[in-house]
Amino acid sequence: MDDYGRRIVVDMPFERAVMAVSRALHEENFHIIGRFDVRDHLKLTLGHEFRQYMLLQACSSQAMLDVLLEDLAAGATLPVTVAVYELADGETAIVAGEPMGAVASDLAWRAALPALASIVDRESRRLARALDRVPRVSTATAA
Repeated sequence: MDDYGRRIVVDMPFERAVMAVSRALHEENFHIIGRFDVRDHLKLTLGHEFRQYMLLQACSSQAMLDVLLEDLAAGATLPVTVAVYELADGETAIVAGEPMGAVASDLAWRAALPALASIVDRESRRLARALDRVPRVSTATAA
């Protein structure tokens, strides 16, 4: 964990890491509901060159249903955002925000809404399993 979520560094090229984390999320029943290419956006809007950087938004359909049945307003916090970005040494970092991260660590919220807290805990474990599925070394470069 770091200040922004669960962080891993993988020894693989950026594009391969995006595919690996997407596949790992899918295997844990998270669906990619959005992709945002930060590099392309900054180039297009500001003319600024930037490292490869992709934001993925993912959500579990079951979690979506469970959360919305408990509290319709909680939908705004549902997607998990995963940042994938290249590092200077050829490795790639993957940082995944926690499910419902805006409220998940608030003890008062957890006490007031234990059913939602339980869903958050379940999804947090699922996210951890997904990140554990991401190979730390590219099969193309492993010897």
